[in-house]
Amino acid sequence: VDEASWRLGASNQSVTSDFILVGLFSHTGPHLVLLSLVVTVFATGLLGNTTLLLLIHADSRLHAPMYFLLSQLALLDIGFPLVTVPKMVAGFLQGESSISFAGCAAQMFFLMLMGVSEGVLLALMSYDRYVAVCHPLHYAVLMRRQ
Repeated sequence: VDEASWRLGASNQSVTSDFILVGLFSHTGPHLVLLSLVVTVFATGLLGNTTLLLLIHADSRLHAPMYFLLSQLALLDIGFPLVTVPKMVAGFLQGESSISFAGCAAQMFFLMLMGVSEGVLLALMSYDRYVAVCHPLHYAVLMRRQ
C-alpha cells in the first residue's frame, strides 16, 4: 500500500459520539395519545410516591423499620422514571432522536445502581418480615435504628 492511499483511507472516517434512538413516539395522533398517557402515569407515580414519603415522615407512628424501608422503596420508585422519562419526553418535544455517549452511560449507570439498590432493599424488607414472623420477641432488638 502506497503512502497516498493509506492517508486517504485514514482520513475517510467519521466519528460520532451520539447514539441514534429508535423512538417509541412520532408526531402522529395515536402517538400523542400514548405520550400523554406516559406523562400522566409518570406524574401520577411521582405524586403518589411523594405523598407516601410525606405521610411516613409526618406521622411518628410510621417511624417503624418497615415504613422506613417502604419510604426507601418509594424513593427508588421516584428515581427510576426520573432517569429515563424526562429525556424521552424532551427528545419527543424537540424532535431529537439521539443521546450522547455520556448521557447514555449516565442513564445506564443510574438504572443499574437503582436496580441493585432495589434488590438489596427488597432483601432487607424480606428479612424484616422474616424476623417479625419467625422471631417476634426478638424483633425489637434485631430491628432497631442501629
